[in-house]
Amino acid sequence: MINLIKNELKKIFSKKALYVVLFVTIGLCITINIMNKKNEHKSSRYNEQEAEMYQMQLNAAKEAGDKDFERACQSYTEARGMAYKYGSDSWQVYVIANKLEQVINDMLRTEGTEGYNVYKEEYDRIVSCLESDNWRVFAEEELEDVNSQLEFAIDEETKESLKDQKQVLEWRLEKNIPYGNNDINSYLNAWTTAKSDIRQMKTQNISRYENRQRLEEVEATIAICEYAINNNINENVTKAGDSMLQWELSSNAQITLLGVFSDYSFFIILAIVIIAGTIVSEEFNKGTIKLLLVRPYSRVKILLAKFITCLIVLLISLISVAIIQTIVGGIIFGFESYGNEIVMYNYTNSSIEIVSTLQYLSIAALSILPEYLLLMTLAFTISTALTNTPMAIAVPLLGIIGAEMINGLVLNIYRKAEIALYFVTPHWDLSMYAFGKLPTYEGVTLGFSISICVIYFAILLGISILTFKNRDIKNI
Repeated sequence: MINLIKNELKKIFSKKALYVVLFVTIGLCITINIMNKKNEHKSSRYNEQEAEMYQMQLNAAKEAGDKDFERACQSYTEARGMAYKYGSDSWQVYVIANKLEQVINDMLRTEGTEGYNVYKEEYDRIVSCLESDNWRVFAEEELEDVNSQLEFAIDEETKESLKDQKQVLEWRLEKNIPYGNNDINSYLNAWTTAKSDIRQMKTQNISRYENRQRLEEVEATIAICEYAINNNINENVTKAGDSMLQWELSSNAQITLLGVFSDYSFFIILAIVIIAGTIVSEEFNKGTIKLLLVRPYSRVKILLAKFITCLIVLLISLISVAIIQTIVGGIIFGFESYGNEIVMYNYTNSSIEIVSTLQYLSIAALSILPEYLLLMTLAFTISTALTNTPMAIAVPLLGIIGAEMINGLVLNIYRKAEIALYFVTPHWDLSMYAFGKLPTYEGVTLGFSISICVIYFAILLGISILTFKNRDIKNI
């Protein structure tokens, strides 16, 4: 058996198509990391696109005699020039956008009147604080204003919203978190949004399964944000929680690595499908199957050796993309982030769970493995039963596209037609069970999904063994 597997591996690694997929994957990996690096810092109000928009609208405002918008454009232009002095990620840009720009507008509006001096004094005060790096004065002013509003707030929703604002400002002052365009501020913003979302959801029908799923995600976001804020973490250290949180946070080498098996899934599947779809059919098409079968091995052993070889290639593919991403991500982002703790939310006991990079990658690989294994086995079965190489490669690749449509259909009809849940594609991504969260489909369990995958796998492999064992090769 070992000699058979060694022989198969030699033949596989002589295939040029495999190396083409490898080089394309490396090229894509470099491209994705460079793009993530460029988008590492989120754009502020004073970006090029915003400036172009103001310039275009300014000309139209002048022609229409719109003095208000002319002042707005002038205020924006002056504020933008000052923002560039401090840098787009600085705390000063927040104050310039949220306070100083309006003061400049008021100065322009009251120019030549007695009110001008009032706004000019405020302008000078703000500029002085900006230059002396005194951000705390603005946080203290905001906190005082929020406390004042709380005294007069009547409805409960307004009170709760103001309490959230107060909590953020108290965190800011206590943890010494300046305003800015960075991850720690993203955690603060995401926490505020999530708290608002959770209040709205609790007024809805929380018994609906979709609402319970969404509520779980938002609770995860709140818990992760609170952990990051309390530990003053100014870096993305999570792949959990609401998608809104992931959108707000920056990328680094570690975070990009954690998504490697989903980001490069097509290339992993392409590599294993090419191998599994040709490993038997090419023997028949080239007529070399006779030379193989005259060896002192049973047909079942020969076929299993080929299948085990495909499994080895799958394992090598998973390890290869992880190594490629580790090296490329480290070169582009720096290797420091690989030592970070990964913060996950345990949905079972509603707590924060810290895992290592290796632990997370192992969970991610095991979660996606049924999909890869079933597509590989499908290609292997078609290659064995029909000896049609193009079909053996094309059908699994089309299956990737069709799976999303099938899963969407199942999601809409499974409550009325439970038989839809016996199709394999809704079950082959086990990540929906990760860390105890509610699965995509109400009522299904991890054991049920694994059982469905095992049954389909056994059927496909059984077909391969039966057809190969009983095939007549006299006319080949």
